Amino acid sequence: MIDDARLRRLSPDLFGSHATLKVRYRDLDTFKHVNNAVYPTYMEFGRQDYFYRFMKDLIDWEEKGFILGTNHIVHLHPLFLFDDVHIYTGVGAVGNRSVTFVNLITNQHGTVAAVGYSVLVAYNFKEGDSIPVPSEWRELFRRRDEKLLHFFSGT
Repeated sequence: MIDDARLRRLSPDLFGSHATLKVRYRDLDTFKHVNNAVYPTYMEFGRQDYFYRFMKDLIDWEEKGFILGTNHIVHLHPLFLFDDVHIYTGVGAVGNRSVTFVNLITNQHGTVAAVGYSVLVAYNFKEGDSIPVPSEWRELFRRRDEKLLHFFSGT
């Protein structure tokens, strides 16, 4: 089960995917830290990196892929201009028609800025409808994200 208590216990060693970017001036709010509305974009950046590195031969985005169902973010520490943003991404759960991607976001010192998850629905763009998660995607998630899947299954 993916809940806030487990999200808060995430650590980088559970993830097989890591992307980095710099905080940009446009990411800031009037308090001079990263605006909370930017964090979903950071999570999306992590997923995009994951898709490119591990799924580019498995997904034809013209035909089948994912659409976003929901985002959930727990903000823990601010990020500031020029911080290095480390985005750890992996799969924490796989349902019949959805996949839950989990993120751990830290700064360059390893301070956890946010944790969260995004539920993505497997989708057939040509038919305009959700589909069962394809078996080859399931197998990839099982292999790549074994630690996270185990962490969230509670077993």
